[in-house]
Amino acid sequence: MKILLLIFNFAILSTMFAEVTLAPIFSSNMLLQRNVEIPLRGLAQNEKTVLVSFNGQEYQANVEENKWSLNLPPMKAGGDYTIVVKGSNTITLKKVTFGDVWLCAGQSNMDSAIETYKKKFPELYEGHPVVEHDQIRIFRAARVRMDEPQEFIEREHRFADGWYRITKKTRTRLFSATAYFFGLHLTEKVDVPIGLIQSCRGGTPIQAWLPEGVLESHAKYTHILEEHQRAVSAWPEEKIKLQKKIKEWEAKKAAGKKAGWKPEADKGPESKNRPYALHNGMIAPLYKLPIKGVLWYQGEGSVMSRERALQYEDLLKDLVKSWREKWQNENMPFLVVQLPGLGKISKKPRMTENRPWTRESQKKIEAFNHCKTVCIVDSGMQQDNHPPYKENVGKRLAYAALQMVYDQKDSPLSPEYLSHESSEDSTIITFKNCGSGLILKKPLITDNAKKEGEVLSFLAMDASGEFRRVQASIFSDNQIKVLHPEIPMPKAFRYAWEGFPNVNLFGPNDMPVFPFRTDG
Repeated sequence: MKILLLIFNFAILSTMFAEVTLAPIFSSNMLLQRNVEIPLRGLAQNEKTVLVSFNGQEYQANVEENKWSLNLPPMKAGGDYTIVVKGSNTITLKKVTFGDVWLCAGQSNMDSAIETYKKKFPELYEGHPVVEHDQIRIFRAARVRMDEPQEFIEREHRFADGWYRITKKTRTRLFSATAYFFGLHLTEKVDVPIGLIQSCRGGTPIQAWLPEGVLESHAKYTHILEEHQRAVSAWPEEKIKLQKKIKEWEAKKAAGKKAGWKPEADKGPESKNRPYALHNGMIAPLYKLPIKGVLWYQGEGSVMSRERALQYEDLLKDLVKSWREKWQNENMPFLVVQLPGLGKISKKPRMTENRPWTRESQKKIEAFNHCKTVCIVDSGMQQDNHPPYKENVGKRLAYAALQMVYDQKDSPLSPEYLSHESSEDSTIITFKNCGSGLILKKPLITDNAKKEGEVLSFLAMDASGEFRRVQASIFSDNQIKVLHPEIPMPKAFRYAWEGFPNVNLFGPNDMPVFPFRTDG
């Protein structure tokens, strides 16, 4: 009789509780967005009940179509909480805290880990990553491309436990250097824990990160879809070539030879670059997770042509609009990183380069509310598309967040062009955001021909429409005097308008002056 009773009680419990799992974004050590409801969710095998205990309260969710979800109440920043999820099994999440969650997205310069640079440039990464930091939590998403939007994010295999605190045991060196420095400098100024989600992939165009349907909704993007369709048609033949390359690569590896990266398709139905693929696998699964804002560092692929450089403005604006719609937050902050310098310095300015135009397209995102672009034109290298100066990037992103999001109006900003007034042989250019005043610094590439006190990278347009280098110097705290005796009343001026402008003009706190042109 007792045996039958036990069997009966077990049957009742089995109907009450389901085998339960959590969405992979939830784990011990996680940081959740403060001051908003959090949709805790996951899967269960049967349509039964899931119970959640949190902060002295118990919550219940019904399982429908093998999914369950319930909202945890808004919480203030901080805390050290435990969340217990019960079905027929029990999941316990420990050391959960609340703060601000920032999504760190884009391509390789956002994706590149600390260890990538620390080996080559140890002098720039002395003491980093820090051994311990109790205000920062990190999560790294797997690089997944999908044809359809996914329900759940996939964890990067080296971050298999989900969220991590920064401790001696954490593989922080494998985390985004840009995102790491952002969190480090931000937590110096705000008493709020910061969560960083790294979801990015190198060598990818912006259309791979757009939600489905965006390209089809605008005639101006037809050429992108047509290019993709041509790649799909050519795929059978290209796939054979790719498979041959992969076999050769595998043979090299087996022989112990230097093989480089494994070959993969750049275009076509299996490419990571195809429209929407990375959005579907790496962004869409995060839409149900409340976040504070986005750090966006991408755009290198848009320098291949003038058309791409100019259209990047529209694509970036459509990405911001669509992501905000998906997150149901029309004012969600977006911080965009301008491209750094790249390319050889030339005596005569090369005005056919497209990188300056991509930078301008990135700056134009500031036409939207709660969008800010950060300048890193001083932080590039002539022959390396992945410069190591990631502390500059992360620190300036933090400054932008402090200024725009955390209302710290004394946070440094890069000076920007405001106006100019020309005479026959000279022009006074006035800037805003100069703080205590403009200063000169040593440029990345030392120019022995430079005169003492000369401001580099100014160009003036002559009567024939050609841009020529001109001398300039600091005139006042917020003004530059440009000398152009051989070009009376120039038609236009440009500053830092080259692939690699060797700049030396800064505001306080090492903030470089934004590139600009007056012929726009």
